[in-house]
Amino acid sequence: MKHMGQDERNRIEFYLGCRMSVADIAKALGRSESTISRELFNRRIDSDKHYGCSNRLCARFDECQRMIFNGFKEVRRKNTPGCFESCPDFRKVVCEKLNRAPFVCNGCEQEHNCPLKKRYYIASGAQANYKGILVNCRSGIHPNEETIQKMNEVLSPSARKGQSVDAIITNNPELFAKYARSTIYGWIEDRLFTAKKHDLPFASTRRKPRKKPETKTNAKCRVGRTYADLLEWLKANPDVVPTEADTVIGSISGKVLFTFMVRNKLPLAFLRDAKTSQTFTRVINMLWDAAGPDLFTKLFRCIVPDNGTEFSDPVMVENYRPDPEHNPCKLLPRGVRVFYCDPYCSCQKPHIERFHLDLRRILQKGVSFNPLSQEQINLVMSHLNSYPRPSLNGKTPYDVFIEEFGDEGKQFLDKLGIVRIPSDEVTLHPFLLGQKFQKAADKAILKKNGLITPKTSTSNK
Repeated sequence: MKHMGQDERNRIEFYLGCRMSVADIAKALGRSESTISRELFNRRIDSDKHYGCSNRLCARFDECQRMIFNGFKEVRRKNTPGCFESCPDFRKVVCEKLNRAPFVCNGCEQEHNCPLKKRYYIASGAQANYKGILVNCRSGIHPNEETIQKMNEVLSPSARKGQSVDAIITNNPELFAKYARSTIYGWIEDRLFTAKKHDLPFASTRRKPRKKPETKTNAKCRVGRTYADLLEWLKANPDVVPTEADTVIGSISGKVLFTFMVRNKLPLAFLRDAKTSQTFTRVINMLWDAAGPDLFTKLFRCIVPDNGTEFSDPVMVENYRPDPEHNPCKLLPRGVRVFYCDPYCSCQKPHIERFHLDLRRILQKGVSFNPLSQEQINLVMSHLNSYPRPSLNGKTPYDVFIEEFGDEGKQFLDKLGIVRIPSDEVTLHPFLLGQKFQKAADKAILKKNGLITPKTSTSNK
């Protein structure tokens, strides 16, 4: 039987809205009930639509006897708006309908009054998810992070002892038998292992291959996470403001900055030694610890990076290890989603691109970040976040963030080392980081404008 197409998915969405059962939908489309059930279960999307609109979100609502003082008298806590947000007795209601067919909220009679998290089947999003699987499932690097780590523990020490890739594959068939020699060489050149190309015998004699498009560490990372999927997800979650993510490079093979534009308002930057997916995961873990689960979910409910390899492990961004020491395989969801911009479409994350223009006023392009520390980057971000923005009605990102998130937001910024700089002391110039950095920045500007030319070698004598 033919694969399901856009027309059939449109009909499924329509039939769900008409409250038809899975059996009736299967009969109308001429497909089996299991096919329709799998389609609905695998391609449904989460939504916060009307979430928390009623205190009946708590399973103990009817029996709750807690009292609270509202400033005038004691009243029942359950009669106050948002009583569940800080209640120690809160137990979230779980909708049993989502655990059986049709697994979605389409056509539910209680949809408009339901305070629970919802799941919908949206035809256009389901079709985009299906196309993503067809395109990406057989491209890129398939081993997960743990497999790459095991390979690295064997390959890198052996390569530094002078062993060739052929010898390493032969001696460790259980790890490398499924992969071709050229694949292993490619991963070494892509710096997935600690060993470098110069550690391999005769590596310099290998013909340099044609440049290939950069592939992901996890080839399936874009499936269900494209920009089209983001637009569909935002329709179901209209209150969410995406947080944009990117990287800023100082010099080739040097330190890099992982940057964020939180909810289109607050820019953040973190200095790291390498531009890898593992490094980005560590940055996310640091933000998770600094903000706490509740604030983190508010700030990073939806993260939108580009297609760089450093963002190619969305699973470890969306989940965390509660006990990495004793049970590293156990993952729990953070309650966030990752979606990717289309290739070469920086216009899809315009706020962070605009922030980079201001950042480059201090950290000039072509100047290495290697001499810098995170404390200096915190100083830069403090000045940038104390600079008034026309898009914020003349307010600073720091002030707007504190107004929205109060003491909780201030504690978060304090942990990140970001402080409010007096308006007349705000400096957006390289000399903010000292005379030595300013000289390097001036040199980069002169070189960029062609006033300094690279030294040319003299003729052989």
